[in-house]
Amino acid sequence: MLWLFAAEFAAMAASFVIVFVIVLVRRMADAHATPGWLPAPLVYALPAAVALQATLLFADLRQGRRFGNGSLAAGLGAGPVRRRGLIALLLVAMIAWVAVYITVLIRFQEVARFIAREAPPAPVLVMTGGSALIVVRLLLIVVLAPIAEELFFRGWLWTALRRSWSAWATALCTGAIWVGLHALEGIVRVPILLPAAVLLSLARHYGGSVRASIPLHIANNLTATMVQIMAAT
Repeated sequence: MLWLFAAEFAAMAASFVIVFVIVLVRRMADAHATPGWLPAPLVYALPAAVALQATLLFADLRQGRRFGNGSLAAGLGAGPVRRRGLIALLLVAMIAWVAVYITVLIRFQEVARFIAREAPPAPVLVMTGGSALIVVRLLLIVVLAPIAEELFFRGWLWTALRRSWSAWATALCTGAIWVGLHALEGIVRVPILLPAAVLLSLARHYGGSVRASIPLHIANNLTATMVQIMAAT
């Protein structure tokens, strides 16, 4: 939990520093600047997200070596993937779940507007701005976040808990914490992420490796990004 608090603190600190510097520079450049002015949400949301995921990655590297007795791969549970056919089915199930959600968004426009309004701004705004920013945001959402979070929750944390807990108790704990972390961004995300948490835990358990759950997480984030873009248009 301390690592999660550190990650959240890093995100808030990065956001605060960015906003403080931008506002200070604006006030120095224009003495008549509007009081209470703040930059666009993406300006501070993106650095906050990067800081959070970077902290999780740092924790992954440190704790992975600790619980692997010096072996990062062992500590992260990054061995060969078993039951590849089952993992492929779980991947299809993950995509199908989000596809069903997309269908609901298309069919019920009120739901689409609600999700677009309540969802965090970074994924929704992923296709706005310059091409460089779009690439950075896509890499953050579709690559960095899934890898950092999987190595954290179903990597070293899963490995550590499995030494004394059953697989299902470990899945429940890691899944609940993962969903809880995202619930801080908006309670609307909880019902969307619960099936994803189950599928990720199944992939980790039956695949015998964190390398089995990472592709599912990437597929989830990629499809969820498409859902939010569609809901916002």
